[in-house]
Amino acid sequence: MRPRFVIFLLVLVAMILAIVFWLRPVKPSANVEQPQATVQPTNNIPASSTIANVANSVASNSSSPTFFSTSPEPFITNNTKALNIYKQFVQERNIPVEFYGEFIDQDSNAIAGVNIKVVIVHLTMPNPLVPVLGSKDVHLERNSDANGRFEIHGETGEGFDVESVQKAGYDLEPGHRSYGATGGSFEQPVIFKMWSTNIHEQLITADKSFEIVPDGRPYFINLSDDTISERQSGDLKVWIQYTNQVVQGQLYDWSAGIEVVNGGLLEVPQTAMNSGFSGAAPFAMYSAPADGYIPSFSLKSQIKGGQSGEIGNRYFYLLLNGGKEYGRMSINLFAPYGHLHPGLIRLSYAINPSGSRILR
Repeated sequence: MRPRFVIFLLVLVAMILAIVFWLRPVKPSANVEQPQATVQPTNNIPASSTIANVANSVASNSSSPTFFSTSPEPFITNNTKALNIYKQFVQERNIPVEFYGEFIDQDSNAIAGVNIKVVIVHLTMPNPLVPVLGSKDVHLERNSDANGRFEIHGETGEGFDVESVQKAGYDLEPGHRSYGATGGSFEQPVIFKMWSTNIHEQLITADKSFEIVPDGRPYFINLSDDTISERQSGDLKVWIQYTNQVVQGQLYDWSAGIEVVNGGLLEVPQTAMNSGFSGAAPFAMYSAPADGYIPSFSLKSQIKGGQSGEIGNRYFYLLLNGGKEYGRMSINLFAPYGHLHPGLIRLSYAINPSGSRILR
């Protein structure tokens, strides 16, 4: 053994002994008279200058686990309880992944050989002594079979995200790509729709905002040339009814409506869409349904003076020009809109003038 190393060890041991001796509890002398007065705690916090005591008292008055204590035993007990809570949470969230999916094309035909990569989110506790949640990514890859089917099994987690989907000659229809640990079944798999890359239509598209007076008067929007007027000509008839004599805090009736001139509209359920505007949605609305359209949509509510009313972001398929054209739109109607606009229409749409129901 080298002399320098021996000297280093001796110095290190001496330092450790010195620290231990310095930190050991000091018993009060028997000859020192102990004070009899006590300080009454305020708000159930003990009269102590130590952070540990204060933190422990605050934690004891809440439903959260206590991680502080003045003695080793309570600290270990409380920390163990917290660890058990976290472990139970992790076990409940990391369930077996059982997912069934199927790839089809725009005509509902099965697509074989589609490569899909997913990332399973698996919750973890990296340090078994510290109740802090973490996660690890489990990467998996599958290929659809001759029937367009694929399955994900053999892993645990709280869900997964689709990382990529690839098949030469096809594009995946945009949409929702995060799933829970379980989805679909062998009899009813989750459908992933893909479109042939050579299918594209000449669409009329636009994102517009129009200021209007919300006194119930109708406005007519021409989707072909992005114009709005009060003349009775156009594709959409839109109105908002709201008083212009407002008293702050008083309750007022608020209503709005949308009507398709010489056509109809079909709303996509709100549960199927997200909260984004300008057509953002968990699915792309690339193919308009053949039927199910109604002439109009309306909404009635009440708002307080000083507040803004709206119909919310709504998504519709459109049947236009006496059934000769199809389209899609996202629309919201506001009144008032901030301090500058008494009423506002926000509209995003795509129209296929060829008569095809394909909106891509």
